[in-house]
Amino acid sequence: MKRLKLLYIIPALLSFFSAFILIRFFFSPENYWKAFVVAIIPALILAIGFRVITYRRIQLIRKQLFQILETLEEFDVDEPKKVEFEESPFPIFNDLNEYLVELIDRVRKNYQANKQFTQNASHELQTPLAVIKGHVEILLQSPKIGKKEIESLAAVLQNTNRLSKINSALILLSKIEHQRFSDSANVDFEKIMEEVLKNFKDLIAIQEIKIEKNYTGKFKVAMSETLAEILIANLVQNAIRHNIENLGFIRIEISNEKFSISNSGLAPKMSIESLFKRFKRDSDVEESLGLGLSIVKRICDQSGLEVNYEFKDELHRLVIEVL
Repeated sequence: MKRLKLLYIIPALLSFFSAFILIRFFFSPENYWKAFVVAIIPALILAIGFRVITYRRIQLIRKQLFQILETLEEFDVDEPKKVEFEESPFPIFNDLNEYLVELIDRVRKNYQANKQFTQNASHELQTPLAVIKGHVEILLQSPKIGKKEIESLAAVLQNTNRLSKINSALILLSKIEHQRFSDSANVDFEKIMEEVLKNFKDLIAIQEIKIEKNYTGKFKVAMSETLAEILIANLVQNAIRHNIENLGFIRIEISNEKFSISNSGLAPKMSIESLFKRFKRDSDVEESLGLGLSIVKRICDQSGLEVNYEFKDELHRLVIEVL
């Protein structure tokens, strides 16, 4: 701003100084004021004109910048529509637009290649895993194999199932990171929690886990309903898996400000910061993939939510709040 003010002031000062010199040397003292009035008019016109021209150029530059920003905001990596910028009277903006178009094309190509790789990897991995699983199950039913062979085949089947689950979880993470869920709605966490508890009721009954509920309000969030179901299902599954069998409980608290799920269990074996990282397992449970809380964290990040974990008084507690 100081530089712009100098651009206005300097020409005016030069004009006044030039007028002063001309009046001093070419006019008599009694005509100074007349000459000054005549000389000041062009100086004022020059200063005002310079300011108007500068202001218009600044406005034009701002308009060009806003047009570029609006075009970038409308850009969707999943849309095949070509990004086009308006031609500018300033060559530097045209150069910038060309660079941005090339950059966007590279980003889109890389995204599509990554997306295609994920889809191909999913298909190519699931097929052989299903074949292995099928053959192992057939061999396990054979009456001719011994105890050691049964144990070995059972281990193969168990790890095949684990690989299949890891593959599915990584694909889900990829979809979340690429924002492939667009079914936005005003999600009621209480409603979804009740549906998820119905799905896990048999497992909860087998492990004799007590469910405690404390609903004091409605926790509603504008997000993908599909992601909300995945989020709550992962939290419940995590609370069941890391609970105390036959003696444990799960406590669910919902208010207008936050949603929390707590469960009894042993103290964590790793730092709290590591729990939300991929393939970090805080349990010796074979079914644990180390991806559940990573999925929870990614869903929260994408949906404008904050998730926090604490362990206190032999109680694991995960709290979700709107940012």
